[in-house]
Amino acid sequence: MKLPVIYTLVLLTLSGTVFAGSLFTIPGVSAQATDSYIIVYRAEDHVVAFGLESERTGSILDTGAVDLDAYALVTTRNDNGILQATELGEVVYRNDRTLIVRLLRPLRGNFLRSDIFMVQPLRETRAPFTPLPLPVTREYDDTVAEITALVSEDSLISITTNYQSYLTRYSNTDGFDTACEWSNDRFTSYGLDSEIKHFSMLGYDSQNVVATQTGTVNPVQYWIICGHLDSISPYTQTDAPGADDNGSGSAAVMEAARIMSQYDFEYTVLYILWGGEEQGLYGSEHFADSAAAAGSDILGVVNLDMIFYGPASEDQAWLHYNTASTGLGLAFDAISDTYVPALDKIVASSPVSASDHASFWNAGYAAMLSIEKGVWSNPHYHQTTDIMSNYLQYFPFGTNMAKAAIATVAALAVPVGTGIEGETSFVNAEMISMGLVTNPVNTSASLNVSIPSTGTLDLNLYDISGREIHSISEILPGGSSIMDIDVSDLSPGMYLMKLEFNGESLTSRMIVTE
Repeated sequence: MKLPVIYTLVLLTLSGTVFAGSLFTIPGVSAQATDSYIIVYRAEDHVVAFGLESERTGSILDTGAVDLDAYALVTTRNDNGILQATELGEVVYRNDRTLIVRLLRPLRGNFLRSDIFMVQPLRETRAPFTPLPLPVTREYDDTVAEITALVSEDSLISITTNYQSYLTRYSNTDGFDTACEWSNDRFTSYGLDSEIKHFSMLGYDSQNVVATQTGTVNPVQYWIICGHLDSISPYTQTDAPGADDNGSGSAAVMEAARIMSQYDFEYTVLYILWGGEEQGLYGSEHFADSAAAAGSDILGVVNLDMIFYGPASEDQAWLHYNTASTGLGLAFDAISDTYVPALDKIVASSPVSASDHASFWNAGYAAMLSIEKGVWSNPHYHQTTDIMSNYLQYFPFGTNMAKAAIATVAALAVPVGTGIEGETSFVNAEMISMGLVTNPVNTSASLNVSIPSTGTLDLNLYDISGREIHSISEILPGGSSIMDIDVSDLSPGMYLMKLEFNGESLTSRMIVTE
């Protein structure tokens, strides 16, 4: 991506020629782009910027680059990936598994190494640093429960096996084109308005498949459930079956369309399969940038990428969301707890940008990734052994992963003509449990909690935008106890509760009434 025109003009004014920019850090997370620099990466407590270093307040990482084409954003699977990344160029920045590399030569095609998860161009990010609001008003919904129950393990396996049968779905192959055509026809058979949308990348044509289910109340506000359809292996043109990566996520999107197309929703739902993900998120970047330029009102994006690998101790959903997407992440956690309590989830401490949700972060939209926790250790990742038969032993983990995403999008899109059950909401985990005595609540809430041993229990209360509004820490004895929460000063609406004890956490919802 080239620098914006306004930035280039500033450089010309300052120097008379194109000025060589610097890569540098700015402490804190609130920095926004100016005429002198753009933001290219947001970490937990700082940002990385590119431009005139005169406005920097942090450390200089690199100098002398004319534009962002000189760099790549690299995600590694482990520390050895840092060494492999030096084949691309000099590592000038590291944040956990995320690296910025100054390239020895421009990116061309793929850089496949065993411990490199993804290589993508370094791009400008316009993600806001404050949480984006979510228009969520409902508690338990019978229709969402019905939709969730209709998710079929056999259907997921069948669709994934079909995608695998194309031998390769690398983005410039006939196999990928055929998979797109099959997907488009399948979406259309569900009564959806579906279209193959083309874009250019790396000198050739690729495509996304976009199916639309128009909302009955808010037709120009969109929820997106998506996954990338392309695949990769060391033998890109002939043998890249991509069952887990990412036939699994694509099958879940197709399953969502199969079921949800039979219901009406207040908001429009887009079911999207991306091309060009393995080469650097090109398909989702094209869509997200075009949507932002058009002012499209995308409320949130749930991205699924690898959801079938779940061996013992790693059979968890790994949720990645940035600060601006906190409300979406908490909603996913709470909604999946309600409708898919069997699925255990963890939140990434350092959210990765190595899948299509990041394109929407860059464009300023709320987005999140749900991925298998075992992704770093999956022996079939980007290999010819990424076939359906290697994942059958882990079901129903994959089915529960799909159910959680589908339940979330169905609940957020708001089914038409269904009611709310205002009964007790109860959530369980291995180590702790909690349940409201009544839900909805009025002036105070009594929370039943159970912990295995004496210790400090932390309770955080968030509004639906993800803003923390209340925090309690109490030392409680092991067993069952009651925690009282004063809600008399809260406005009516839905709130999210997060309970933490000894590294375990639970999220549930609370409705405050007049």
